[in-house]
Amino acid sequence: MKILKYFLLFIVVFSACKKEEEDTVVQLPNDYGNGMYILTNQGVSFYNYLAADSLRVVKQNIFQNVNNRNIQQPKSLHIGGGKAFIIGDQLYIANIETFGNEGIVGGFSNPISCKAVDDDRLYVVDKGTSSVKIVDLSDLEFSSHIETGDSTMPTFILGSWYRAFVLNGGGNDFASRDSSIVAIDYSQSGVPVNNFSGKLDLGYNPSSATYSANHLWVLCKGVYDTQNPTTNTESSIYKIAPWSNVIDDNKNLSGIYNADNLAINESRSRMFFTTTDGIYITDLTIFPVLHIPSVDAGFITINTEQINDSTKVEYLYTNDTNQSGKVLKYEAWTGVFVESLDVNGDVLDVVFY
Repeated sequence: MKILKYFLLFIVVFSACKKEEEDTVVQLPNDYGNGMYILTNQGVSFYNYLAADSLRVVKQNIFQNVNNRNIQQPKSLHIGGGKAFIIGDQLYIANIETFGNEGIVGGFSNPISCKAVDDDRLYVVDKGTSSVKIVDLSDLEFSSHIETGDSTMPTFILGSWYRAFVLNGGGNDFASRDSSIVAIDYSQSGVPVNNFSGKLDLGYNPSSATYSANHLWVLCKGVYDTQNPTTNTESSIYKIAPWSNVIDDNKNLSGIYNADNLAINESRSRMFFTTTDGIYITDLTIFPVLHIPSVDAGFITINTEQINDSTKVEYLYTNDTNQSGKVLKYEAWTGVFVESLDVNGDVLDVVFY
């Protein structure tokens, strides 16, 4: 009887300890939040450019350091709803304040980019299946998917108000080119939907897009096949009314090839894009001028920064594939080089939050 009593006491104590362990939640410090997030082929790094000069330091590979787990094959980074969404071999989700892991979603063929359309849904572009897969963020399960067309190989998504646009980037060679973009309505009268709402045919291989005040601008890089340059075609740009899916204007970019990474400044008055020659700048009448030559850039990010009590300056951030591990910073309007920032790995993108 005495042995039974001690045994029961041990069970009670053990159960209480186990429950206490289960109820214990590790509180991660809010070390991140507002700042610059740098995606490299090694992971995500953080730079608090808003801090005093003496406190500015690059925190390398923050997802790995916080969660003791690597991001495999990083490709793109999107921030929305207080979360960082990192596309790699899978979808990695992190809290933007702590960068603690909030879930990993697999089941993609070749995920490329994503867009949080509200707090509950994430649209993920899957190039391998030519579709947009819709992730329910409440349970991290696929709730639906939308086909973008047979072998269209979508590569880019953006959205605003109630409609997302997916760019079918096609392939580099002439035979695998594509010319279409797909519109998807994700809200109707405030009600969440996932409705295909139209398809537009533009120039060869739509590669990137941005919004001005009233229009969607789509940059088509054209065919650019380094193995067969005789089939190469010039790039083009399209001005589209996003609510009616109507092309209002388009221009061929004479003498410009492989244009990509379209970006616009905060006042929506100037656009920038990369080419084989460097970075171009243009106003909305589309007369592009070579702005920063001889930079083999893979992205452009424009950020407005307060440099003193009365002055704000727009800066352009980019990379150069010939300078591994560096984020390059220029004055956006003048193209004057300002400084570089050293990080681990090849820089793929910069996102501000």
